[in-house]
Amino acid sequence: MALETEQYNAERERINKRREYLDLQEYQQEQNTGRPWGLALSGGGIRSATFCLGVLQALARARRTDRSEDKPLLARFDYLSTVSGGGYIGSFFSSLFLPNRLRGTVAGQPPQSPYDAAQDAYAVFRYEPPGKISTATDYSRAPVGSGPGAWLRENGRYLTPTGGGDMFYALAMAWRNWLSLHFVIGMPMVLALSFLFLVQTSLGINLFVWPLVALVVLALPCALAYWLIIPRQSLTEAPSLANLAYRATFGVAAALLVLSLLAYGLGYSPRVAVLAFCFAVIAGSGLLITSLLVRKLALNEEGNTLRNYRVLITRYLSNAIIAVVTLLLLASVATLAQDIYSVLFKQFGLVSVGVLPTLIWLVRKLALLKDEKALPAWSLKLPLEVLALIGGTLLGMVVCLVWALFVLWVANGGRDQVLSAQGNLSLLIVGALALALIVVAARFVGFLNLSSLHTFYASRLTRAYLGASNGRRFTATSGARERSVAEPLADDDISLETYYGTQTAGPLHLINVTMNLTVDPAEQLVQRDRKGKPLCLAPHGWTVNGGRPTNYMLDGVSYQRGPSPSQPSEIMLPLSLGQWIGTSGAAFSTGLGRTTSLGMSLALGLANVRLGVWWSSQFLSEGETHYRHKDPRWVRRFPTQSYLFYELTAHFHGHRRDLHYLSDGGHFENTAAYELVRRERDIALIVVCDCGCDPSYQFDDVANLVRLARIDQQLDIREDLTVQHHPVLSQVFGSISHFQQPPAKDSKKCALLLDVFDTTDETEPPLPQCRILVLKPRLIASLTPDVFNYALANEAFPNQTTADQFFDEAQFESYRQLGLSIGRMLFGEEGTVDPVSSALWHYLNLP
Repeated sequence: MALETEQYNAERERINKRREYLDLQEYQQEQNTGRPWGLALSGGGIRSATFCLGVLQALARARRTDRSEDKPLLARFDYLSTVSGGGYIGSFFSSLFLPNRLRGTVAGQPPQSPYDAAQDAYAVFRYEPPGKISTATDYSRAPVGSGPGAWLRENGRYLTPTGGGDMFYALAMAWRNWLSLHFVIGMPMVLALSFLFLVQTSLGINLFVWPLVALVVLALPCALAYWLIIPRQSLTEAPSLANLAYRATFGVAAALLVLSLLAYGLGYSPRVAVLAFCFAVIAGSGLLITSLLVRKLALNEEGNTLRNYRVLITRYLSNAIIAVVTLLLLASVATLAQDIYSVLFKQFGLVSVGVLPTLIWLVRKLALLKDEKALPAWSLKLPLEVLALIGGTLLGMVVCLVWALFVLWVANGGRDQVLSAQGNLSLLIVGALALALIVVAARFVGFLNLSSLHTFYASRLTRAYLGASNGRRFTATSGARERSVAEPLADDDISLETYYGTQTAGPLHLINVTMNLTVDPAEQLVQRDRKGKPLCLAPHGWTVNGGRPTNYMLDGVSYQRGPSPSQPSEIMLPLSLGQWIGTSGAAFSTGLGRTTSLGMSLALGLANVRLGVWWSSQFLSEGETHYRHKDPRWVRRFPTQSYLFYELTAHFHGHRRDLHYLSDGGHFENTAAYELVRRERDIALIVVCDCGCDPSYQFDDVANLVRLARIDQQLDIREDLTVQHHPVLSQVFGSISHFQQPPAKDSKKCALLLDVFDTTDETEPPLPQCRILVLKPRLIASLTPDVFNYALANEAFPNQTTADQFFDEAQFESYRQLGLSIGRMLFGEEGTVDPVSSALWHYLNLP
């Protein structure tokens, strides 16, 4: 636990330092008054980012009316935890605290102090209203908040900011990556099909013989081998071949072999001879597999039990069944390709061009449905997982069929004829070329990330949100290129070492992502239910034994990191802040945390709807001083194809492989409060912006947080019922049942108060160790006319689909104003004594 202790100690040191910069030394962590506060910005795409922007603006303008300090309320928050869309605006906010980030470096002047950078950061959020970006404006003479605010508003369409030209750019990128992906997928198919066709034409072997051989040699013997080891006393004893079942099977196999030879030699019946020989092969293969597995277990003293034998042989059987099904599908596709080649070749060529885009469009629509918590009523009656599996299988078969037609076309020299031995040379050549390309592709494992949508998505997020804090875009000399979001600037993005390694007065930013995990024999229940672990990026302040800096906490545990492997690869390069924020928001991908399934992974993978990223942590196991490869030898030789296969088939091993698949932090926990409620951080107040798509106000994300906190951290989170009867606070605080009712025109209810209790605390009566203030996007009475007008024209507001990442001016301003109004309702405004905020701080009794 040394690493965890160092992690939290380093965080406390940074908190004390930021308070020193901000002149908040009256909050000493050694006393109860110094307990940190945390701000959690949830997932929800640009909808969440824009609403949270309004809340941050309200906090930057509010003051504690019950205290004499003249500091913005936002300065009191020591932690900032973000997921997905919350990370968009959270990274922008935190980057403002980097000295000289927004103002730039002026020759002859000393670097900006952390205090001055903080004042600029708060000034940006106090600036109102956001203007417009213009090359004619000298932002060096304008208020410091004019440029960043306008930049955010004008770039609500961050994926296609310049309209049609950007749409064609995105289309070209998606088309190129999709073709490249299927080229890498297709080469193993071409190699296998060339071999099958070559054997068929040379030896006259029917293609359906191969799955039959796999059934006889692998699947049925594995099924038989389960019954060949029986216990003598208990299941914990070592498996032994000295038992009646094994000996009897040996005798039967020998008898069947003799019978088959006699029947064949005497010409009695060829069918009887073949049938007897097949049964002999099944029995003999079963004996061989049993012997090999017993010997394998004998080498492992602790695992040498009959119970383990049965588990392993069942796994072998499942793999054998997969092999049989795969060969059967491959034989079916290859046979179908030969049947339609000469009959419908030209027509099918046209059909395939239309079928593939149609299937891909359906897959993308299914992905959008899967992301929303409130599905259309008709979709609730559909078995989406089964449909995804059927769709993914059909899409895979169409892809395989296209490649089979290509192989036939090459073998036939482009002529309309039946496959024959005349094409064997062509089959050899195309198979050899496919093998060479497989070997070459295996050397470029960085293809896994470059072929996905992650690079495009992360780069657009970087320009739209981190570009807003890049002072180079707002200098007096900046021109059209710097003022255009379509033009990337090298200093828009920030390295993680700079972002976390620079001591600032900003809050400690925790970035949450999900490490997908579907293959973990040690944690079957977790593997089936959660299918992922929380990976949290936190500011580091130390290195361990001279190793690499420790920024990462996996499921609450910090790991020492080993050096990078000697083999150079783009995938081994460190991810920047923009890339991490893009990963935290990778909602549509092959790895979906608890909702991961084979069908969805296959369908989304083949359609190249892949926003996640493969990443190497280089985590060292306990006692290790140097990183040891965890991949099997065949994976290390063909990493590109192996990990692509893992991704398409939903095989995610977590950190038990060299590369780990990371996706949206909301795939594990979407409120971003999971890390903040840890006892070690000892946070007194957490303000949560719960912006997940929740039109029926079921509070699914809050329920998930409550469940995870109870199971993982022994914390009991309950609704605070007393506040709902408070004479003042009851106007704005409601219960979950209140939110599920249509809001009245004069309703101001927009918040939920939760108390966190330590279940290990035996104090009577129990006292909450933390309070959670949940802000929920909802129509309230004090909204401005333009927001009400937008709500009337858009019935789904403020819970429009997360798939909508193209906010126009009215949409952006409506969500921002909603967050600002709700923040004002709870925390008051600068220079005013607000009865609600005064009552709130008195009720919470927090220093």
